[in-house]
Amino acid sequence: MSRSSLRQFARDNYKNASLGSWILGLTTGILICAVIALDLLAPGLVIFTFPFIMLPMIFSALVQHVMFKANRPVTIASSFKSFGFYFSDNMRGSFNFFINLLKSILVFIIIEMTLSFIVSAIFQYIYPSFVEAMNQFLDMIEEASMTIEDLYNFLYINDGILMRYFMIVMFPSLYLAIIFMLYNMSRYSVMIYFRMNLKRGSDRFVKYVYKETVRRQRMKMFGDYMSLNFPLYILLIIGLGGGTVLGYFWQGDIFTMLTCGFLLGAFLSTFFLPFYFCNQEALFDEYADEFHKSVNIITKQLVSTIQSNIDLSIEEKENLERKMEELQHPLEDDEEDNKKDPGGSS
Repeated sequence: MSRSSLRQFARDNYKNASLGSWILGLTTGILICAVIALDLLAPGLVIFTFPFIMLPMIFSALVQHVMFKANRPVTIASSFKSFGFYFSDNMRGSFNFFINLLKSILVFIIIEMTLSFIVSAIFQYIYPSFVEAMNQFLDMIEEASMTIEDLYNFLYINDGILMRYFMIVMFPSLYLAIIFMLYNMSRYSVMIYFRMNLKRGSDRFVKYVYKETVRRQRMKMFGDYMSLNFPLYILLIIGLGGGTVLGYFWQGDIFTMLTCGFLLGAFLSTFFLPFYFCNQEALFDEYADEFHKSVNIITKQLVSTIQSNIDLSIEEKENLERKMEELQHPLEDDEEDNKKDPGGSS
């Protein structure tokens, strides 16, 4: 399917479920904003709420959107059920969160080190007292008796030179790392639909299928994904930057600035969620055959590896090939499964 045809297919998805898309999108976005706002009361809480509350909310909305398009009742009870379904064995790892988190930490370190080198060189030229202030700050960190509040207050001495330095270095590094993580999780989330149709196979198997498909279709998948979802990242960048500025003029402390950035970023992104749900379904439909091809490639590789490394009898080899043949058809329709709720579709 050409890229223009894919966009038209996604638009048709939206037209066929516009009401449900907006209900799910606005509800999910508002709930996520409410969870992020809790960080104003307990700074740093988002570290725990993001993987255990916000991601399951997004997962639940994606599943509920599929149900709505299938003319199945979407209720509060079904929302809670699909929220819990996120933690089930066959849906564990739906966003590949921990791997993508590690990747984003690496991205943060690389960007932070690069910006630190550049900004330090500029600040040494503009502010003669910068080097001395930085050395004093590092000495304070080494003192076990110093509190977080003491270190934080020290950032504002010398006309806030260190605060400006850390804002320029840390905020872009952190936000770019977060956007990178969200991008990777979003691209991987198309496998949710694959998992919902998967009759058998572990989380590791699903990841192998995704990696094999990306290996063969990397550039096309990237182009198709961005052609549909680029407005999401524009809204997210505007929200993160605008919220940080608002937080600076409101309270001026780092935690408030971060929370306001996350909050406005989530709020603006909410208005794209109705289209995002339809886009993700369109992407899965586009690459369903490619995922199936990857299943065939991987299972054949497994059979070949096992047969060449283990001495099997003819009967054992035939039994192994039969089981692998069953595994090669995870996307076939099953009338009994289609009658079940998403929680029982595995």
